[in-house]
Amino acid sequence: MTFTYEKPFAFVDVETTGGVIGQDRLTEIAIIRYDGNEVSTYQTLINPTCHISGFIENLTGISNEMVAKAPLFSEVAEKIQALLDGHVFVAHNVRFDYSFIKSEFKRVGIDFKASKLCTVKLSRRLYPAYERHGLDYLVQRHQLQITHRHRAYGDAHVLLQFWQLVNQQFEAAYLQQTVQELMTIPHLPEHIDPEEIESIPNRLGVYLLYGDNDRLLFVGKGNKLRQRVLSFFAKDRALPAEKSFSDRVMRVEYIECAGELDALLTEEKLIEQYKPEKNKPPRRRRIGELEQWPFRDYAVLPENNLKHVFWHWQYLGTANDTEELSQTLSREKHDFSHEMYKILVRNMSRLVAL
Repeated sequence: MTFTYEKPFAFVDVETTGGVIGQDRLTEIAIIRYDGNEVSTYQTLINPTCHISGFIENLTGISNEMVAKAPLFSEVAEKIQALLDGHVFVAHNVRFDYSFIKSEFKRVGIDFKASKLCTVKLSRRLYPAYERHGLDYLVQRHQLQITHRHRAYGDAHVLLQFWQLVNQQFEAAYLQQTVQELMTIPHLPEHIDPEEIESIPNRLGVYLLYGDNDRLLFVGKGNKLRQRVLSFFAKDRALPAEKSFSDRVMRVEYIECAGELDALLTEEKLIEQYKPEKNKPPRRRRIGELEQWPFRDYAVLPENNLKHVFWHWQYLGTANDTEELSQTLSREKHDFSHEMYKILVRNMSRLVAL
């Protein structure tokens, strides 16, 4: 039995001016298409219209002179779109390559979408005994051939070799199941776009789940936001029907936070302000006699470059600079919050008078 291709694969690799999507630009792209029999290749340098640093030039071997007369992405966008159309987009750490190409397409007014398969995840799943699954480790471990490391065609060709190798080493049915699982984001409601979830950074922050009429249903926080959102949908789907509400979620938003305290305060502030339907109301536990506010007026809880501002146990907001601090101090005072009070009491030693 051989692996069944519902869609042929396109093994893709890009080289860029840096790692910041939306800011850095492509300098090279390679696409190797494979349907189990035929192989076709495409590669081109791309003029990024910006400077390539010495570090990137040393890493990739691609210089400013090399790309000066290369085509702009806009000049090859339709060609690249046609090559990728109807194919599974396969790359090593696929989020990086896919996001850069999607960003370039967006610049020229094309909304690019494709099914994706990550060969890092595929290697982890197929070879769990190994700790490292970077491209260099795959080359060494499986004795793959590579001509130019950190050049688009050389790296993409390694992925084709890796795929051909695993087809020899694993039963087709098992490989089919593994690929299908890796290409599927489980537990998401049908009306939630998987790309919307994949665009959430895996960083510390707060996520917001909205239902019909833009009603805020739930607010939560997590150290790895994307992972936490996916975990929410997975756990919610396992609940009895009367307790589950993921099918009511129409969209997901997120707020990145600068620290644990920032995330905690942001979460509590949003819950107090909007009273989301699915957040449990805070327990009104007896907290005994309130401690006396130990400052004359305002105090701040510093966290990294932020200043969380308080006035008599009330959280007024967070400031990044002097101007924001002035605006925060002038905000209207709110009702007393037991939750904010408890957060402050736990962090009394860090409070500083303003």
